[in-house]
Amino acid sequence: NRVFGADVRHVFGGMYYAQAQAVGSLTRASGDQKRGGLWEAVVDRTGRGWGFHYNVLGVTPEFRTDNGFVARTGFVSVNTANRVSIFGRQGQLFEKLQSFSQISGLWQYGDFFKGRSLLESKASLNSSVTLRRGWSLGYTPALATYAFDPTVYGSLRVLENNSAVPFTPAARITTFSQQASMSTPQFRRFAASASVLRSSDVDFNETSRVNRTAYSGSVDWRPNTRLRMNATYASNEFVRRVDDVSTFSTQIPRVKAEYQLSRWVFVRLITQYEANRRETLRDWRTGSLLYTRRADGTLTPTVASRSNLLRADWLFSFRPSPGTVFFAGYGSSLTEPEALGLNRLRRVSDSFFLKASWVNRLGAR
Repeated sequence: NRVFGADVRHVFGGMYYAQAQAVGSLTRASGDQKRGGLWEAVVDRTGRGWGFHYNVLGVTPEFRTDNGFVARTGFVSVNTANRVSIFGRQGQLFEKLQSFSQISGLWQYGDFFKGRSLLESKASLNSSVTLRRGWSLGYTPALATYAFDPTVYGSLRVLENNSAVPFTPAARITTFSQQASMSTPQFRRFAASASVLRSSDVDFNETSRVNRTAYSGSVDWRPNTRLRMNATYASNEFVRRVDDVSTFSTQIPRVKAEYQLSRWVFVRLITQYEANRRETLRDWRTGSLLYTRRADGTLTPTVASRSNLLRADWLFSFRPSPGTVFFAGYGSSLTEPEALGLNRLRRVSDSFFLKASWVNRLGAR
């Protein structure tokens, strides 16, 4: 797999820029050769009171990066974003009002050039206010529509009258979400933020309508000049609307602590727990169990899955002079049957690493 590309960026008017990029890929596998492409055009204005960002991005179905981060191919997306900011005087009740509107559309690659209907669309309006002393409040409603590509679900089957028939994804679904957020000022020793999202959403694995609830929060604590701590939490849950069953959930608490032992030495600990739960897939029309058709024609029922993983990483750093540093680290992964139980943990893997680097200044006197 070979990937090559070029980009150009032109800045003008003091607050505008235009950017374009083109990327190609060449992949050989089992005697076959495929060429793919990625292209993008961007126009942006970064002004104090008004700004915008418009871009169009296209990725052909054949584009491939074995060493990269292009998770989705075969689409064209168009995005328009506009921002308006109104500033008050420092010390007023309302120091800053900001509105950020965004409209986006996504087409299958071929459909875009043939003028066919888009696959996904979304419109959102984020409004935020910064109050006296740095308190911030935000509210974001969003309206979206999703259609489903039948080829993505080609391996799924459902039993009807003792025979397996191809799964038929739902027709286009319209969703609506609301998100509220709040953040504190950056105090000397403390700062925090939190958000909650409620929406009528889509479970793409079975194309069913769900009610989605998501929470997130972050706390920074600096009790003294040596210790810094950060704790975050994020959760997400889908509840299938037709039968009120929770079909998916994830919970991710994370804690990071750093202690400066001296000017040259510090230690860091990062722990993260990720609990994921996925129930069996069901047909959105009948509630029947969905099956996966293998290459040999046999059917395998979709099954529920659980994953509860705790990861802890330690780091010791010694930096006696600029350019000279020594790192030593240890990491451990553990799992358990019950989410967030913390009483039946079993070690899965361990890892150690050492790193040393230094600078030789040739000719220095």
